[in-house]
Amino acid sequence: MEFVVLPDHPAAAGIARRVRAAIDDGAVRILNHHSGRPWLVGRWSDEDITWAGLGENRLALLGSAGVTATRLAELLRGVRTGGDLTALAGGLAGAFHLVASLGGRVHGQGTLSSACQLFYGPVAGVTVAADRPQTLARLTGAGIVEELLPLQILAPFGPPWPLNDRCLWRGVRTLTPGHRLGIEADGTARTVSWWTPPEPEVPLAEGAGVLRDALVAAVEARTARGVPVSADLSGGMDSTSLCYLIAGQGVPLVTFHYDSVDPSSEDRLWAARCLPDLPVTRHLVVPPGTGPGMYAELATPDPCPDLEAPLSMIRRATVEHSARQVAEAGSRRHVMGLGSDELFRPSLMTLHALARRHPLRSVRQIRAFRSMRRWSWATTVRSLSPIEPYPRWLASRADQLTTERRWDAEVDWEVAAKMPPWATREAVDAARRLLLDAAAERPEPLAGLPVQHEMIRLSQVNGTMIRRSSRVGEQFGVSFQAPFVDDRVLEAALSIRLADRMAVGWAKPVLSAALRGVAPDDLLARKNKGDHSPELYTALRRYRRELRDLCDDSHLVRLGLADRDALASVLFGLHPDARPLMPFDVTLNYELWLRSLSGHTRGDTPDSTPAPVRATELVLAEGAER
Repeated sequence: MEFVVLPDHPAAAGIARRVRAAIDDGAVRILNHHSGRPWLVGRWSDEDITWAGLGENRLALLGSAGVTATRLAELLRGVRTGGDLTALAGGLAGAFHLVASLGGRVHGQGTLSSACQLFYGPVAGVTVAADRPQTLARLTGAGIVEELLPLQILAPFGPPWPLNDRCLWRGVRTLTPGHRLGIEADGTARTVSWWTPPEPEVPLAEGAGVLRDALVAAVEARTARGVPVSADLSGGMDSTSLCYLIAGQGVPLVTFHYDSVDPSSEDRLWAARCLPDLPVTRHLVVPPGTGPGMYAELATPDPCPDLEAPLSMIRRATVEHSARQVAEAGSRRHVMGLGSDELFRPSLMTLHALARRHPLRSVRQIRAFRSMRRWSWATTVRSLSPIEPYPRWLASRADQLTTERRWDAEVDWEVAAKMPPWATREAVDAARRLLLDAAAERPEPLAGLPVQHEMIRLSQVNGTMIRRSSRVGEQFGVSFQAPFVDDRVLEAALSIRLADRMAVGWAKPVLSAALRGVAPDDLLARKNKGDHSPELYTALRRYRRELRDLCDDSHLVRLGLADRDALASVLFGLHPDARPLMPFDVTLNYELWLRSLSGHTRGDTPDSTPAPVRATELVLAEGAER
C-alpha cells in the first residue's frame, strides 16, 4: 500500500498526474473529493481500505479496520468536524490511517504507535500528505536532512523523543502520533492534538476485562472480511496467546515457527504443546540453521528498498523469508506478538513509579527486585530516586552518550540512547549538540509519569517496526500485524493501576489476567522466554567475509560517522556475552540504508568527505523508488 492525500485545490490534478507517473506498476487507484478533484491517489488492495461517501463528505480507513463500509457510512452521518472523526476512530478496533474530506477540508491521522504514520509537506504550493516521506520527496526533488545523520547511529532505538519525530527528508514533516492533520481548501495546514494518555487508575479486576475486549476486537479486525491470516507460533506467551484469540474467531489459521539453534530453548516445546488446541490448516517450521540468519542482508541486496529511514530493529532478510513462506501458504496478513513485553512485563520503571507514588505497597516488589537482580542497598536507593524533569534529563543524556550502560539498574524516561564504541568523535559531538538544542526547547514528555512515557515510546518503536516490516512484506503480498500496539490495547494497558501491574511470581500479571480462560493457564504462568544469542554467534561465523567487506568499504566510515578499526575490533573480537554486539544492528541497518540511497538517487554518491554529508548527494530522483 502506498498513497498520497491531496487537498481540494486546483493544483491537486497536476500532483495526481505526477503520483501516477511515479507508481509505474499499473495499479494506481484514485478516490475523488465531492468536487471531482483527486483526493486519494495510490495503490492499495480492496482488503486494505474501507471507505464511504455521504453528500460532500468522504471517509477512508486504510489498513486493518474492524468496520464494514455500510457501518462506516452510518457513522459518517454524525461527522461534522475533525473532533467528530477522532471520536469515531476511538470507537473502532484495528490499525489504520484515517483520511477524510469534509466539505472540501481534508483531515488525516494515524495510530498512537506509528504503526500507521502520516507525513506531510508542501508540493506545488499546497500541503500534501502521504504514508511515506520519500513519496513526497520524489515530488519535490528533496534531499536528506544531513544535520540529522549523526543521530541515526544511536542505539538501541535511535534518538530519544522528540528527535525521533524528525523526518530525514528535507521539507517533509512527521505527523506526531496523537495529532490530527487538517488541510484547508487553499492548501494551508495545521495540526491538532487529539489524545492525552490515561492515568493509571483502573483496578485489575475491571481493566483485565477491558484489555481482553480490546485484544479480541484487535484480532477480529485482522480476520474480518475473509482475509487469509497466518500467525507466529513461537511458543512464547505473546504470539501463542494471539493464536488462541484467532482460534476464537473460527477462521482457518496458518502458524509459523522459527526453531532455535539453541537445543535448550523451551519455545519449541511450548509450540508443540499448544498446537493441537488450534484450528491450524498448516504449521510451518523453519528448522534450526536453515533460515537466512542474522546479517543475511549483507549477502542479498534489497530489490525494493524502503528509503524512509534506516530500518529500526528489523532484520530484512528474515522478514522477507517469513513473508515468502506464509504467502506461499496463502496468507495475506501475518500476526505477530510484537509489543507485548513493553506493555505487560513489569519493568524497573514500573517499580520506580509504584515506589514513588505508593511506597508502602511497593515494599514486597522492591524486595523481589533486589533479590532477583542482586542489588546492593546503594543500587536500590539510586534506582528508586527521583528522576529529573524531561528537558533536564534530555540534556544530561548529551553528556552520557559514550558512558557505559548500566544494564541492571538504569532508571530513565526511556531507554538511554548511546553511541556505539565505533562512532567517531565528530559523530558524537554532532549528536550531542542536537540533543542539547532539543533540550533547550524544553519539550514535554509523552506522558507526565516516566513509566507511561516509556511504554508509549516503546510502543512507537514497535509500531515503526511493524510498519516497516509490512513494506518489506508487500513484495510478497503480505502485511504484518501487531495487535498489541493498537490504540485501544495501548490505552487499556496504560490505564491499569501501578500496583496491579506487578505480582511476585508472574512475568506478565496484567496480560495473564486478561487472557485467563482464553489461553492455557500454564502458558500464562510461563516466566522464561527464548534467548537468541546462539543465532547471533552463528551469524558472526556464517557471514564473516561479508562483515569484513563491510568494514573495508563502509559508507558510514566514508562519511566520518564510524571508525573502521573500532568497528572491526568489536565484530571480530572475543566477548563474554552478546551485549557489545547489540548496537551493531542499528549500525548495519544504517549502512544498508545509505547503500540503498546511493543506488536510488541522482547526483553523486556519498564520498570520503567527513560528516555531515552534503544534501545534494542524497536527492531522490522522481520515480526512482516505489
